Amino acid sequence: MREILRNRDFSLLWASGAFDNTGRWMDTVVMGLLVLQQTDSPFQVALLFVVRWFPMFIFSVFSGMIADRVNRWRVILGTRCGSVTVTAVVLCLVVFDVIRPWHLFLASMALGWIYVLEFPSRRSMIYEIVGNSHIVSAMSLETFALTIGRIVGPLTAGFLIELSGFTAPYIFLLVGYALALGSFSLIKTRLPAPSSGPSSMRQNFIDGLTYAFNHRVIRGVLAITLIMNALAFSVESLFPVVAKDHLNVGAGLTGVLISALSIGSFIAAGAIAWFGVIKFHGRVFCSGVVMQFASLLLFALSPWYPLSFVLMLAVGFGSAGFGTMQSTIILMTASPEKRGSSLGVLGLCIGVAAFGGLMVGAVANLMGAQVAVIISASLGLLLLVPAILYSHLVWHPIAQPDASQSSDSTMSCASAHPNQLP
Repeated sequence: MREILRNRDFSLLWASGAFDNTGRWMDTVVMGLLVLQQTDSPFQVALLFVVRWFPMFIFSVFSGMIADRVNRWRVILGTRCGSVTVTAVVLCLVVFDVIRPWHLFLASMALGWIYVLEFPSRRSMIYEIVGNSHIVSAMSLETFALTIGRIVGPLTAGFLIELSGFTAPYIFLLVGYALALGSFSLIKTRLPAPSSGPSSMRQNFIDGLTYAFNHRVIRGVLAITLIMNALAFSVESLFPVVAKDHLNVGAGLTGVLISALSIGSFIAAGAIAWFGVIKFHGRVFCSGVVMQFASLLLFALSPWYPLSFVLMLAVGFGSAGFGTMQSTIILMTASPEKRGSSLGVLGLCIGVAAFGGLMVGAVANLMGAQVAVIISASLGLLLLVPAILYSHLVWHPIAQPDASQSSDSTMSCASAHPNQLP
């Protein structure tokens, strides 16, 4: 950890990610509470989540191909500028008191497009800067950056709204996104595009999907990611509603409750980064998934705020194991020219959260947010049983890059190693 933090470019990339994630999780809470205040509709709060994640579903594979064919530094710089612009526009609407729910839906969708474009380029750039030997610690620190945002963002949002309404949070957001842009612009690592072949986008699309789904290890990650994002992460949009309607707390304690998830992730990611060298990455990944679903189910059943807070910590523990290993496993096993495409397919699976959010929102509108979370968590636990049992993630250690990046002749002998292409 100390060694990679002494790497100037990684430290700047890490700081930029911390500022950006703080803004992303803060604007999610602010937008949700603002829509809830204006409409008093759990479905519209869930719809805000849907429009944020729908771009990930329809464009992530193409953003992965962009990461493999375009200078990644320029892609990420463009996304940072986009976040600043969108937030500045929303701030003006709030200041002049002309903000309406449809403005927030458009802003949420725009930030979703920005995130999907950044996702594969940023993670591929992390690998380029630190290399394979430090990728576990680097991705753990990446989870730290995400976790810091999930702690500071909702907590700050809740208290600023309690103290001064919605103007102060958007000023804070604009400053945070500007700091993310400034930090990233100082990075000197600007490697050229890793691939510039003449093949068409259509062929690249087909090749990327084929490669990811034929790779045993990556396929297992994708299957579990589908379950997680459709049934676990999609219910996060309902946390403010559960806090308000079931636990009977205000915006301040809602922010504290949501931040508990990130505190748990922070602690767990620190433990993963401390150990650094892990043999069975898949076991950490799958254990985190099971813990997150089980804790979500108990959270929905909890009638007391203190117990709900503790269960949110447990959700965070599971989220850290899942989140740290999700991209790490793909980066370690995918061949260099397919990393961006594989992460793009991963983004496609993450994007099903939009449809999960739509279903969860419909159930919440009919039966209440608490029931929606209970149904999602229970179904997720049931689907995880076959997904984990038939996955190569639990039973075998993850192959090192020299194995997964082998030539075609080596890949023809894949039956000798369970983690290579079949």
